[in-house]
Amino acid sequence: MESEVNVSYNELWGPKPGYQLLTNQLQRLCMVLDVYLETESHDPSVEGPKEFPQEKMCLRLVRGPTRMKPFKFNYPQGFFSHR
Repeated sequence: MESEVNVSYNELWGPKPGYQLLTNQLQRLCMVLDVYLETESHDPSVEGPKEFPQEKMCLRLVRGPTRMKPFKFNYPQGFFSHR
């Protein structure tokens, strides 16, 4: 999640003159947290609320040995994919 907000900041620059970087970073953080909560598998042995049903369309929930989440949004098709 940290790399989506801080490393990929070039995608978050807004129009000149204000650039709106901090506002766009906060919006990206909210989106990334939402995707994380929807794609996280729920362990039945752990107590806690399961109030995050999957509402977003993702190609694959996790990828690779680091289990990366699909944080990149493909706007024309309307789904999330991996970087």
